[in-house]
Amino acid sequence: MADRTPLFELTNAIVPSLVSSKTWGDASFINLPMSYPSGAFVTVRITHVPDGVRVSDSGFAYRETESFGAGRSFSRTAQSIVEEYELMLGKRSIYIDVPEHETERAILDVSAASHAVATRIISRISSDAEATISDELHERLDRLFPHTVYDDKITGSSSTQWDVSAVSKVDGESAVFQIVTNYPVSVFRTSTAFHDIAALDRPPKLISVVRSKKELGKNYSILAQAGRVIEISQSDEAYGRAVA
Repeated sequence: MADRTPLFELTNAIVPSLVSSKTWGDASFINLPMSYPSGAFVTVRITHVPDGVRVSDSGFAYRETESFGAGRSFSRTAQSIVEEYELMLGKRSIYIDVPEHETERAILDVSAASHAVATRIISRISSDAEATISDELHERLDRLFPHTVYDDKITGSSSTQWDVSAVSKVDGESAVFQIVTNYPVSVFRTSTAFHDIAALDRPPKLISVVRSKKELGKNYSILAQAGRVIEISQSDEAYGRAVA
């Protein structure tokens, strides 16, 4: 027990890495310990205005959604969220003007709203992309593996219940098929779930079903570490090898 690091030393060492800031000209930027779906840190911009300071996300949530081809959804989705946080909505940014003594609260609200907008939009388009693969997967599994249950749940080693696209029974063994879209939220969720399920004493076969391995880029290796990866359009033989 005597060799433990005092908690104040531990926290003092960690805190600077959780929040960072930079100043350029008349604006300061603060990176918060939360990330957008792409993995980029949520960032707010602080500038002076006549009656205090303006705290803005400087359009980072908009650029995040635009990078996924969903920029047109920004205004509609952001409107309800900024109303909830009692903030203001610009053409491409979320902001609020406050007295200096309310700056801290404004930073928390703007960063939370910016994160919520980007996450909600990317999650929705990921779900839409998943739905386009779902019908094809159902048709294929119904033909190849008649003993299949769709939209099932699997409990992992951590006792967490994970939603999965399908569970097939093949020669007395289970095989889990999970539809994965080329969005970080889908890739990382599947990777986390599969690693947890793989830690079971008798894990099922774990198969990610994607539209295109090539389009996954570096995300392919993340999925491949957690299980087999097949394309929805691959041959029946490829599906058979995945569950073997």
